[in-house]
Amino acid sequence: MAKNSEAHIKANNRYNAKAYDEVKFRVKKGEKKCFQSYLEKRQYSLNRFVNSCVSYCIENDIDVSTAKPLGEVLSDKED
Repeated sequence: MAKNSEAHIKANNRYNAKAYDEVKFRVKKGEKKCFQSYLEKRQYSLNRFVNSCVSYCIENDIDVSTAKPLGEVLSDKED
């Protein structure tokens, strides 16, 4: 498969800048790898997963303030 040309990449970047907002979040060192492994097993992209979770919580009025920290959840899944 041929690489995208520089012009194609720039065009995609311009479109993405117009069409989408970016949201960045941070996880503790080591959690990213566990998170990616979890998503790969389910064939989910990070973007799809985060959007699905946010939509689900909003639609169901879920209070996430009582949720376990990500590191605890991931370590529970490793067992």
